Amino acid sequence: MFTPSVQLNQNSSFRPFLLGLSLSAAVLLSACGGGGGGSDGGGTVVPPPPVDGPDLMVTADPTSIGEIPSGTAQTMIRFKLSNVGKGAAVTTDFNIVADALLQDMKVLNCKSDNAGTACPTILGSRMAISNLLPGATLSFDVFGTVKSGTSGTVNFEASANSTGAGQLSSSKQAVGLKAYTVDVGVQVTGPTAPVPPGDSFEFVVTVGNQGPDAAKGVDLILTASSISVGTAPTLGAMTCTASGGAVCPTALSVAKMTLPNVPKDGSLVFKLPYSFAPGQSAKMVFNADLTAKGDNNLSNNSFTLLTP
Repeated sequence: MFTPSVQLNQNSSFRPFLLGLSLSAAVLLSACGGGGGGSDGGGTVVPPPPVDGPDLMVTADPTSIGEIPSGTAQTMIRFKLSNVGKGAAVTTDFNIVADALLQDMKVLNCKSDNAGTACPTILGSRMAISNLLPGATLSFDVFGTVKSGTSGTVNFEASANSTGAGQLSSSKQAVGLKAYTVDVGVQVTGPTAPVPPGDSFEFVVTVGNQGPDAAKGVDLILTASSISVGTAPTLGAMTCTASGGAVCPTALSVAKMTLPNVPKDGSLVFKLPYSFAPGQSAKMVFNADLTAKGDNNLSNNSFTLLTP
């Protein structure tokens, strides 16, 4: 019986052709990924994806940043520590530092927005935080007093380092805040001679600022009293004149007034016209008192005038 397969194998003229088919099949199998797995095609084993870990982010709350008066104890800035990663930060080292211009620095009022992450039991410039969960944020208020007389930038910095799921994460935020100092003062002029019965007179109050920075939110309180009972004069319409970029208050009163802005070398002049009832006259005591944040000279903040 004739068997073609046997005769083809025995025919030496077909051997190169068969060998070529075998090599082509091997190349095709390799290109299609056959014959095994666990490599990237070049013989390198592809590792599994890394375990999700923490990703720390330190920010400064924009609502807490602004100019700060020197010599005044207050909350300076609020730092926030967040974990924006997918894994918990098992232990986090959190540090807050400031220039030497900030005196008596304290870290107060920690707040957590996640029930699973607690604020550190001891608050300070360096704190250990446990189990900062993904999505959790801790807020810290920095309290202190800028050295009196400071006019310039006070620098703050917060930094965090943590490990979790075998991964290291860190973050840092530096912020410079403008500190200001002012020297506001007040003077009063009035009658230099006794006021005749039933006559009119005027008190003039001048508020100025010798700087070096602008004064904001200055409180001015004016009080006038008669030494003799029942002889108080009547106050007419007050006026205010501003110069040097200063701004008069929206409402004028002998009670407490807030002066919005008194720049360096700016001034405000208040005129208070009084008149006695017919047949009446008396000596008057007039007081003017100023208070302003950042004021490093209190010797010129009050003025008392006694009329003849």
